[in-house]
Amino acid sequence: MCSTTLGTEQNDMKEKYLIEGMSCAGCERSVQKTISNLPGVQSAKADLSSSSVEIEFDPAKVGIEHIKTTVGILGYKIVGELPTHRQRPGSDEGIS
Repeated sequence: MCSTTLGTEQNDMKEKYLIEGMSCAGCERSVQKTISNLPGVQSAKADLSSSSVEIEFDPAKVGIEHIKTTVGILGYKIVGELPTHRQRPGSDEGIS
């Protein structure tokens, strides 16, 4: 199932991912701040309780693989996408 939705800017995408290794509020802040500071990322919201991060980004400026690599350098790992609430009517497939 795809977890991609359109973001606030015309070409932006908003995706939510599971992250392994976040164990405290400091981890949450570190992941959120680091991703938010990447060029092409409009916002990042890490959530310790769900071990996830929601990222709004322009895929023409930054790819998800670069984001995953950056998170890996911090010592965490993006392990999978989470579904979003916006889906095609009558389908379990997200709108992309």
